[in-house]
Amino acid sequence: MSRPFHVFVFLALGALCLAFTGCIFDIDAITLSNTSYDFGLNTSPWYFQVWNSNPDQVAELSYTVSTNRSWLTCTPTSGTSAGAADRDTITVTVNRSGLSAGQHTATITVSGKRIASKTIEISVTAEGGSDTVGGWSLANVASNYTAPYLLEFDFSLRDENDHAVIAEPAQFEIECVEDAALISSETDAHLAKGANKQLTTYLVLDYTLSMADRTINGDLDGNGRSDALDKMEAAAKNVYLDALDEDALVGIYEFHRGDRDPQKVADFSTDKNYLKGRIDAIWTEYVQNFPAESRCWDALFAAVGEFSAAPEARRDEQRAIVFLSDGRDESSTHTYQDAIDAARSRGIAFYCIGFGAELDMTVLRVITSQTGGKYYSATTVDELATQFAQIINDLGGQYILRWATLKRTSQSFLPSFILHISGHDLRYAAAPLYRPTDHAGNPLEGTLRMVSSDSATQSTAYLRAAYIPRYITTLSLYVESAYAYTASLVEAGAGGLCDPTAWTLAQTPEGAGMRIRVESENPADIFTALPFGAFGPILKFEFGQLVDPTVQFTTLSIDNTLYSGGQTFVFLAE
Repeated sequence: MSRPFHVFVFLALGALCLAFTGCIFDIDAITLSNTSYDFGLNTSPWYFQVWNSNPDQVAELSYTVSTNRSWLTCTPTSGTSAGAADRDTITVTVNRSGLSAGQHTATITVSGKRIASKTIEISVTAEGGSDTVGGWSLANVASNYTAPYLLEFDFSLRDENDHAVIAEPAQFEIECVEDAALISSETDAHLAKGANKQLTTYLVLDYTLSMADRTINGDLDGNGRSDALDKMEAAAKNVYLDALDEDALVGIYEFHRGDRDPQKVADFSTDKNYLKGRIDAIWTEYVQNFPAESRCWDALFAAVGEFSAAPEARRDEQRAIVFLSDGRDESSTHTYQDAIDAARSRGIAFYCIGFGAELDMTVLRVITSQTGGKYYSATTVDELATQFAQIINDLGGQYILRWATLKRTSQSFLPSFILHISGHDLRYAAAPLYRPTDHAGNPLEGTLRMVSSDSATQSTAYLRAAYIPRYITTLSLYVESAYAYTASLVEAGAGGLCDPTAWTLAQTPEGAGMRIRVESENPADIFTALPFGAFGPILKFEFGQLVDPTVQFTTLSIDNTLYSGGQTFVFLAE
């Protein structure tokens, strides 16, 4: 069979293209750190990175960045890259002015001459007419859907200066919507501060030469250590630790030289005095007068690994890593992208204070924005305390909204909510749809977990509820331990579900152990019960000595015979 003449022409032209280097097909050389991003109602800038992934064929990649929507802006709009180590950071901002209410989409395109283009798909939610309401906005909204039929949204509330708005949940009015309908009055929405979850954080502290150099950072008190180190430690101890709730778990890592791995200074503990003592010991026990190059990314990666990978623990914890860095790290075996990926897989947000003479804030903004955290800049040593305080404020400005849908079908719906506070109406529509059958479970089965921590001299354990079924006015525990302890109710100010002003605690010897009974002010009245779907700490057990968590209790059980409606409780394994 003979071929048409135009086919021969095409083949001939193709041969000529292969024969001459000036005629090539588009080369795959552009790599982007992300392929999509959903701004939701977030008003903060977002960042992505561009680099040359094919330096063998393209010695220097020249590229341009463009968008197909006028309300989406990228800065800068062009750049060059010689390879994977030569990465540019692009800042993406949204102007919602004039956008109608609802979800909008856009595409960012990165292209080059004779280079295969790459794209990022962008989603944005607008309230209609303005970017924020009176300058206030919801930020870093994260959806979390779990059994039994739970919808949960973690978010922060920010004012016109991008500072956290800290308010009591009772000050909010809430409307929760499934598709276009308000949720039924037969269920309820539960809004709590982020601290109602178990706050678990790691401090990652910088003892490298750029921090320890007295010539650069001063030594006003003449103690032989730089003012930067002194101010960092003072802020970490007296600003950050002192402001945390009593059940907040904090661990500590330090990094100071390139030929040694970052060191864990303290495992998770609620004992603030113990943690302060461990910070005081870092310079003499760990650094030993040898501050050198940075391994910040390795320290972050190691700290992420200290958080439990168990889904139950992640669901019940508010997780953050707070670190100080100038963003320059040439010695780590892990990249900052490794740290980002690891943190996102375990639900951890990075909060960074950028400080130093060689500050690279772009990479630090990437790390914090891509994990749902925040970046803070300190230009002087005296500003370190101010920025640690701002982190505390922002952590305090975290909220959790939860409700249990009454739907049981496989039909998906769009969840959304509106928060009313101080004349501001803030709306959010979830990006992922919710399908009830994907999160089926027994709504009558409550879940409890025991969270332990150590100090220098004693162990503490908190009994926490991860989910409360309906009409729980009494909890009855049987506890056996070979070690002496004291038990107390966690106060509402610390996120406690059974505040001692309205609940009572009774302890009665029984057999080889103790019967611990917690009751509302009127246990016979179902309307004095714990909120349906609630979560938070209930009891604190303080041991007079260090006790391994695996042997703190020889028996720990709950009496489910109290409940006539079919409710039960189970303990989650750690």
